[in-house]
Amino acid sequence: MNEPTEARLQMAGHWLQIGHPERTLTELQGLWGDAALDYRAFLFRGAALHALDRNEEAISVLRDGLSHYGLSVPLLQLLGSALRAAGQLQEAEAVYLQGLSLNPNEADLLLGYAMVCLAAGQTEKAAALVERAASFAPESASVSSARAQVAFAQGRHEDMRRHSQEALSADPEDPGAQALHGTASMLTGDARSGYRSLASAAAANPADGDLRGAAREAKLINHPLLLPLRPFQRFNPLVVWICAVAIIYGLSAAGFGALSTIFAIGWFAFCVYSWVAPPLVRRLINRKWGT
Repeated sequence: MNEPTEARLQMAGHWLQIGHPERTLTELQGLWGDAALDYRAFLFRGAALHALDRNEEAISVLRDGLSHYGLSVPLLQLLGSALRAAGQLQEAEAVYLQGLSLNPNEADLLLGYAMVCLAAGQTEKAAALVERAASFAPESASVSSARAQVAFAQGRHEDMRRHSQEALSADPEDPGAQALHGTASMLTGDARSGYRSLASAAAANPADGDLRGAAREAKLINHPLLLPLRPFQRFNPLVVWICAVAIIYGLSAAGFGALSTIFAIGWFAFCVYSWVAPPLVRRLINRKWGT
């Protein structure tokens, strides 16, 4: 292979590694002849298309790579991930099982298969696969991220936050870890940390509407005008209502009628504020976010 072609492939891999898949595709467009059929060309092109959510194209490229080079764990790993992202869960499972038949101890294949099971609602099976992967790669940030996703699916929000923090500590710039940590922080009542992480993840993925929406909601919750409403965010609103009513009637029954009336008026004003303030703040934030 001549030097310009080798240099182009190396640059394609470089752009992919630092998170610029579109530039990877640009580099690969310059390949022709046998160079376009290089193993790395299939691998990099499939990975770049997958990163850009062009999963149907990625699936086609990766299957072509497998037809040229036979069963390959990296190609199978990417193909399984692209199939899962495209919603083809049965096909993704079959691909991961093919890969595991080649290397049953490959942590990335086990984690990929776990995500397929999670998408199919098989949380216990997914958890078992993640722990098996952890036995082969105990320090892996990917294992921590997968544990966080399993914990989220099982409603274990404190565990989700702990595992997402582990993933974030390993790579503070990883948008996936930031999104998991932000979601977990919001679910466990730490709205400030949640917004920071979600905003960072959204900034790294500006095309992801779901992430932008989550960051916008976190900003809404953190707005100074909504700080008085934190009890509704931290606790079940029905419980807050019951406690307020109990206080009003309790004060009245204890002979503090005037105090009960003052508290009831204050509570009514608070309720009106809770109905009026969020839509106004949401409108202000949406205007700033350009939506």
